[in-house]
Amino acid sequence: MPTARKYIEVLAFVAVWMAAGWIFRLDANAYLLLGVPLVALFQLFIRRQPLQKLWARDATSFRLGLVGIVLAALFILAPGYDLVIVALPKRLWVVALWLLCALAGAVFAAFALRQQHASATRRGLRGFIAAVLIGVAIMAAGALARHHSIGFPLPKLFFLLKQFLLYFAVSFALEEVAFRGALDSHVYQPRSNGQAIGSPWLSAIFVSALWGVWHLPTLSIPSAPAFAAAIPALIIVHTLVGVPLSFCWRASGTLVLPAAAHALIDAYRNTIS
Repeated sequence: MPTARKYIEVLAFVAVWMAAGWIFRLDANAYLLLGVPLVALFQLFIRRQPLQKLWARDATSFRLGLVGIVLAALFILAPGYDLVIVALPKRLWVVALWLLCALAGAVFAAFALRQQHASATRRGLRGFIAAVLIGVAIMAAGALARHHSIGFPLPKLFFLLKQFLLYFAVSFALEEVAFRGALDSHVYQPRSNGQAIGSPWLSAIFVSALWGVWHLPTLSIPSAPAFAAAIPALIIVHTLVGVPLSFCWRASGTLVLPAAAHALIDAYRNTIS
């Protein structure tokens, strides 16, 4: 398939997702949840690849094994607690669906960890570190601009850890699985012989810029000038973080490191907000 067609398919996919967000006036969580069926359909019918390749690029089957089951059980604890103790008693149905995605993501995270090789982990560390440092720096700069502290007291460390575990699990079902697992894999396909389909830098920038624009339906923007200003800001911020995430995904071969980086950034943001 020509590379240009792959770019058009990815662009159309994101455009459909954004249009649905605006048309149905979805809140941020509902907008994210819409991605679950959309990504599954894209993976099966556009990419024509099995779902397990969303979490581990070279996986040939989906198996957890005993170690994977134990890992999944551990990852389920944080979202399971919030689902049973918070979301369901308060009838927060959209939040409950988000947490159900985190429960499913916990299983997928365990599968990806079982597929992760030490050598591939080392190859992906550079992208992981770059994404975390850039993302945390951006969050810290935003906090300072709002006259907030960029540090947090020691008792909040538990909150940071819980937030990390929630976002790590859910990244395997929402957002990260879409933009790295599905879309980045569609426009850039490495080969074992050293050749690849797609330009490594152009494809990473393209997917990351789309990731930034994709956030627009989740934002409450009061005016046309503010909307126009938000577009380049979103593109710049998400390209700075997204490009190393793409290279991290490609080098490590699973979503483990990209999901961990994304989760660390979001957990830090929520802890200092």
